[in-house]
Amino acid sequence: MHMSIAQFYPQILEQAENAIVVVDEDDSIVFFNSNAERLWGRNRDTVQGADISLLMPPLKDDQQTQLPNQSGINLLVGHHVELPIERPNHTRVWAEISVSRIEITGRALYLIIAKNITLHKVHKALRHHVLQVMVNTESLQEVLSLLCQEINRIAPEISVSIAKLNANGRLYMLAAPDFPSEYISQTSDVEIGPQSSPPGLAAFRGEPVLARDIENDPGWTTGKHEVLKLGYKACWAVPIKARDSRVIGVLVFYYRVCRRPNKLHAQLAEVATSLCMLAMEQAQSRARIHHLAFFDNLTNLPNRSLLNVQASQAIAQAVRDNAQLAVLFIDVDHFKQVNDSLGHPAGDALLCIIAERLREAIREVDILCRYSGDEFVIVLTQCDSVHATDLAGRLLSVLSASCQVGEVSLAPACSIGISLFPEDGRDMDTLIHTADMAMYQAKQKGRNCFSFFSGQLNLLAKERFALESALREALETNRLKLYYQPQVNIESHLLHGIEALARWNDLQFGYISPTRFIPLAEKCGLMSYLSRWVLNEACRQLAQWRQRGFTIPSVSVNLSPSDFHNLKLPQYLEAILRSHGLLPGDLLIEITENVLMDSNPNAMRIINEIHALGVRLSIDDFGTGYSSLAYLRNLPIDELKLDQSFVHDLVRDRSTRALTNAVMHISDSMNLLAVAEGVEHSTQRNLLKAQGYQIVQGNLFSPPLPPEELENWLGENLSFTQWR
Repeated sequence: MHMSIAQFYPQILEQAENAIVVVDEDDSIVFFNSNAERLWGRNRDTVQGADISLLMPPLKDDQQTQLPNQSGINLLVGHHVELPIERPNHTRVWAEISVSRIEITGRALYLIIAKNITLHKVHKALRHHVLQVMVNTESLQEVLSLLCQEINRIAPEISVSIAKLNANGRLYMLAAPDFPSEYISQTSDVEIGPQSSPPGLAAFRGEPVLARDIENDPGWTTGKHEVLKLGYKACWAVPIKARDSRVIGVLVFYYRVCRRPNKLHAQLAEVATSLCMLAMEQAQSRARIHHLAFFDNLTNLPNRSLLNVQASQAIAQAVRDNAQLAVLFIDVDHFKQVNDSLGHPAGDALLCIIAERLREAIREVDILCRYSGDEFVIVLTQCDSVHATDLAGRLLSVLSASCQVGEVSLAPACSIGISLFPEDGRDMDTLIHTADMAMYQAKQKGRNCFSFFSGQLNLLAKERFALESALREALETNRLKLYYQPQVNIESHLLHGIEALARWNDLQFGYISPTRFIPLAEKCGLMSYLSRWVLNEACRQLAQWRQRGFTIPSVSVNLSPSDFHNLKLPQYLEAILRSHGLLPGDLLIEITENVLMDSNPNAMRIINEIHALGVRLSIDDFGTGYSSLAYLRNLPIDELKLDQSFVHDLVRDRSTRALTNAVMHISDSMNLLAVAEGVEHSTQRNLLKAQGYQIVQGNLFSPPLPPEELENWLGENLSFTQWR
């Protein structure tokens, strides 16, 4: 019975699912089934009796030395290993091999069971190799060329090309290492569509397209002869799709015989299209990150980062060539008014128009960037002062041409500052700084003009820097003082309130006007510190005066528009009043019309929160800004303060009297208190009183006084009878 079963062993091994090889003690192959023939690509008649080294390379022991006169197959007994198999046709497959040692009638044999794992191995190896390269290189072409070469190495019968689908619906060749450059240039701009070649048709349909016989393919009309001339007779195009299923490219396999793709080819295409998708999306992400890092999102111009790189190269070139270059710093005049009156979308549209005009006005070798906000910088290479003057004059003309922004026609204007290399600086930071100073000089000259940097400007800049340092120190050491100016009711002859006004008398610079140090505080970021100091000091002084028996109804304090960007301002006001034992009605905040036009969304919210506390609000310098009655109607304000420029011209100018009268009527109609400041003469007081003004302020009654002098003034003018 056992002998009869043994007779069937060869048949059983022949029909086994895996490849079976039996080797004797002398390493000779004694059995080789049909699955082994398919795996190794060899006929059993050429294998049986041959040495096992024909099928597998000799193995090595633990010391990595080849065993003498042995294949080392005994080292594999009891293990599963993955080994490459080189076929006679020079193709390679991978096999998972296990070896068992058996004894039959005293004879030792080795049973080798092998399984083809090429598809799994190819998938894994291809992904690993290409992904590793993707991590180490930013070149999409380099990654895709490697992918093509790896596919060709695994399947030499395939020539591979990879194309990208552009936004214009055309295929652009990215990688085709087996193809001549002439063919790549001819096929790198293929339009996709129903009448296109297989790559274009695959991109159009979003599904694979096979041309089994290119020469006789009736649907392939363009580019067929070029492919045939290269010796290719079949073509299989597979679309590359993004994660959202959009076609973003095409992978193409070319064959030199008429045929269909096999299972290995299908597996390679599946892995390759997935890798292509990853590589293309990675390249797109890198390009997007690069664009965000180096280009302005609104105008698409280079930003500061890219300017620094390009300008440094331009300066290095200028040094090598012993040449000059110029830096133009361009600022749009009155840009804030466009934003305030027409809205930010209109402002953005204007910036794009200006950017395009600048781009068209310069040479390709020049460098243009959006520096910040409404500021642009141009670096003019190989340029001296004469050429810089010519371009600056031409830019002023080009930029000031009328343009349509929405439904409004605008005539923009710009101020331009110019610095020269190497006279005004030897690095870009210095050149931009000096050009910026020159631009401010152009603004002071009347705007819509240009100015070159000069040494005098540098002295002014140094003085401004020193003044800024002194202001910081004055705030830190409490060297600023508050002066107070009375506000008088000219009907009842009683004190209405006092306005707190900051004054600065520096040890080095002497007296510095508020019109100088307050804008400086705004520019260098000290305004919030200054405002907090004024609020706290004014409330402290009012509380102290009341404790000493002085009857002062309230104190008013001016705040900057930037103060209304601070969400904590209402809580800060509440804390100051509470710390000094004052009521909210004891404080009046004066704001300018610019606050009402502020584009910051927090401004109105903060104004309403301050009003909800019970702190009163006044519009200071009314009539000089750009606000409208529509703004005023919705604001929680208590008074309008007529700007002193109107009071100054009140006596001699009829139109000014008409304007002050109109402001009075606006106040009455909106139930607001009208206050006139800058009253210097009794004639001005009388005219204002006749128009209905009750509260006035100015040197006619008292100039701003330090606290101790105001106390004396209050004692001497208790009844204010001399003002009748």
